[in-house]
Amino acid sequence: MKKKFRKLLKEATVDFGLTPKAIDNLVDIGCEGLEEDASDEEIQERVNTQVRYARMMQGEITRKTRKPQSTEQSEEEGDGEGENKGGAAVPDWFKPFQERMTSLEAENKTLKEEKAKATRESEIAAKAKKLGIPDYLLKRITLADDADVDKELADLRQDLVNHNLMPKEQSHETGTTTEQMKADAQSWAKGLPDA
Repeated sequence: MKKKFRKLLKEATVDFGLTPKAIDNLVDIGCEGLEEDASDEEIQERVNTQVRYARMMQGEITRKTRKPQSTEQSEEEGDGEGENKGGAAVPDWFKPFQERMTSLEAENKTLKEEKAKATRESEIAAKAKKLGIPDYLLKRITLADDADVDKELADLRQDLVNHNLMPKEQSHETGTTTEQMKADAQSWAKGLPDA
């Protein structure tokens, strides 16, 4: 009787995609309370009942395998492995990409900060050179990020002139050039008395 039940059930559920174990479970449930000498009609009636259960099993399997992961976990849906309980679900396959993107964003931020710092330092150096502030002094000062570079450097130059650390007319670094030497010689010559 069980063999006949299994054969009829298997034929009725051939396109459901159930595993042999699932079919065996349905046969065991369907044969409960059924006599060994049951008629073909009684067996067919029980098979039809089990076919409805098989259809529900197949529908549930399809629903579970095709349903997108939700952020809320019901009691029937397993332990929620691979889900982000604090927000939107993040599939396991996406996690390496997400980690890589996070590291690239951090690297990009660092590079932008370094570039901005280098640009600001070169701007400060150019303005200091224009005002005649020596490089060795410029290395020793630090300007705030929100400071007005022109004003700070002009104040520094004025302090240097006030304390006789830099001549008033100097407009370049303290190293002498040919033109400066000529200008100094002419001003010295003009200051000599006529003899």
